[in-house]
Amino acid sequence: MSLPDNGWTENQAQGLFERLNLDGGTPKWKWEHLHRLRSWCSVHGKDSATIDGQLDFVAADLCHTYEGIGMALMRATTVEEARAAVAPYINRITATDTLPSFKSLQGGEADLLRFGT
Repeated sequence: MSLPDNGWTENQAQGLFERLNLDGGTPKWKWEHLHRLRSWCSVHGKDSATIDGQLDFVAADLCHTYEGIGMALMRATTVEEARAAVAPYINRITATDTLPSFKSLQGGEADLLRFGT
């Protein structure tokens, strides 16, 4: 497993990889980013469930969709700077909310979820 060759230094690649916190399987990302990952991997013949496929997607995302963050990553000279540079991207893609448990839905919260009131 390695990051695609995008001209990143070892420190930049390491900082990005550490912040992504990928462990194989489905990443803990927001639904819309998971959908984009799966669509991109399907078009490019990659497996979205593998770390390699996920890294390829992230590299393309930083080079084509989130160019500003990709450029900030390119300017980083240390692992710490690289981690800081990609923090906005990580915050954007990472799922922060979870679905309520069944027990919490018993008090009428299910109606709130279903009807939005």
